[in-house]
Amino acid sequence: MKQIFFFAFLFLLVFFLGCASHSEAGRTPVETPLKALPNTVSKELPYRCDSVAPHQEIRRVSVKDSTALPTLSALDFAAYYKNPIREAGKQERPENATPLPSNFSSEGFPMLDSVLFSEPEFLRSSEALAWEPFTRYLYAKGAGDSLSLLLRQIESFKWNQREVFADFQKVEKLYLVGAKENASWWVQVDPRSWTGKTPFWAKMKHRPSSAEIEAHRNYTTESLSLDAALDWAKSLAAYLYPTYNTDLEPHTPGAEWMGNRPFAVMRGNPMGEPLWVAFDVPAFRRATPETESTSPTKELVRKPDTTSAWRRQKLQELQGVCLETEKTLEFKQKLALILDSLPTDQNAWHANGMLWFRRNANSLLAKNFLEQDSLHNPLPRMLELKAYLDSLGIQLLVVPVPTKEAIYAERLVSGTEDTLCVDVAEVEFVRNLLEAGIDVLDIYPALRSAKAGDDEDHFSFQKFDTHWALSAELAALEEIAGKVASYSWFAESGATPGFLEMRDTSIVREGDLIQQLPTLEQSGFAPETLEVKKIYRKGKPYVGGKDSPILLMGDSFTGVFESVDGKSGGPASLLAFALGLDVQVMTSWGGGPGVRHRLVKDKKSLQSKRLVIYMMTARDFWHSPLEWDVF
Repeated sequence: MKQIFFFAFLFLLVFFLGCASHSEAGRTPVETPLKALPNTVSKELPYRCDSVAPHQEIRRVSVKDSTALPTLSALDFAAYYKNPIREAGKQERPENATPLPSNFSSEGFPMLDSVLFSEPEFLRSSEALAWEPFTRYLYAKGAGDSLSLLLRQIESFKWNQREVFADFQKVEKLYLVGAKENASWWVQVDPRSWTGKTPFWAKMKHRPSSAEIEAHRNYTTESLSLDAALDWAKSLAAYLYPTYNTDLEPHTPGAEWMGNRPFAVMRGNPMGEPLWVAFDVPAFRRATPETESTSPTKELVRKPDTTSAWRRQKLQELQGVCLETEKTLEFKQKLALILDSLPTDQNAWHANGMLWFRRNANSLLAKNFLEQDSLHNPLPRMLELKAYLDSLGIQLLVVPVPTKEAIYAERLVSGTEDTLCVDVAEVEFVRNLLEAGIDVLDIYPALRSAKAGDDEDHFSFQKFDTHWALSAELAALEEIAGKVASYSWFAESGATPGFLEMRDTSIVREGDLIQQLPTLEQSGFAPETLEVKKIYRKGKPYVGGKDSPILLMGDSFTGVFESVDGKSGGPASLLAFALGLDVQVMTSWGGGPGVRHRLVKDKKSLQSKRLVIYMMTARDFWHSPLEWDVF
């Protein structure tokens, strides 16, 4: 019992430290003399943090006046600096870590110069940056990843305890001091509290390049409109989700939340206890995001297709498919050994040219999705949803998305046959849904076929990410479009193919699995350049309004390329292009189980719906960290 109270106290301490004063404790006199440095312009801290309730805080982003827009650098700093969602549990000493000596040795930090143990005055008037989002920005702007590599080396130094997975220290702040040939990078490094060491500040030996200086100027001056800030919040929640189970709460910008009026509210659940961090900008309190204008909702006479012939056919096709065999059992045994060999806190690893996600792999070890407890068993929740939509005359189509680990089993576990189906429990769950009278589309064969077109530069799934790439996405959407067009009501739906335009483009995306690796390994995986088919309506990126006859809802597979990373190139836009019908998208970045309550709340838009497509990763049908919400 004492241990429980101790960890609870430690957890709350970490949370409230995130909102504490930005002055640092435990300083000792300066140990290294400083050379004369150029004057810098005085700047406010990028945000002020207030705790509004236990486990809930709001970060007020600093701006010049109540009408000014926030900069990208200020938003990023507010999101990353001592964020309790990201810091949960990291102040607890790992079991295999031993106490560190009190003396400081610079031998582990050859990239640093002028190490200090008291914050220099000139840094207090310089703008602090969160280095992780800034170095991703540098790479996207063509400034390389040299700085990122050095900063990761600082965080990954283990003080002769290489067997410890956790980082011993964190680069909390990054500064650019001076200009042009006199410019220099400075860092504030905070050791974890369990190390017993104090914070230190240092100048880096790495000289800022002209490209880095230019990118820094743009990064710290680029202001974001409300729509751009909402896109920023979506991208943030999507990027942090695999590590911290983050999602954005349904929230209207400027609406009341805990006595405040933030523009976005992020929820995370990294340690089994929900945490909320809201972001407030004065200019956004009375603003509303731009939305696609929609026509008045028409009264629909809806007649869902209730025939069972298609489901019976699919059940017949699945007889004897992907059954448990000696080969699948051998695969599971080898995979279990791989997972057991990983440090407990490591959620991704590299093998055969790709990064793999622990939770995806765990889902392949499942026996029966229906044997889970009532909060995790997906079948009753799907039947509830179908009954609700049936009462409204709306068709339901469920689309589980197989994991990359299931599609590339031969890469995941060396020696596995290329043709072996290892996702036994997921295929059985498809059969369960069909037998229960639910339309469910098995896209596993389509994704396997898409893989046949792989080459070393193009894979059907992203190499360092949990999500699919263009070829798999197109293969899945072809199957979905074909099924939708087969419904009896489709002929009278008013579909008009050709009202949208498709353009080829490309994006740069840093895989969401990179940050799951040990810190030093992360620098070995650069962002991927990915092809995207972007959809336009009358020259503008496509957005399906709330009066769309089709709703595509689910997890990040509905949002990637759609509302982040290129935008208007995701499943909803591609489906609208293929069908000639508008498609609205509803994404829960925290996982598919959490999207159903959003559907029920959005009753007005349901008046126009003929079809709801529920698409989500197959892994979350097995021990999802997010329990299935109840109507």
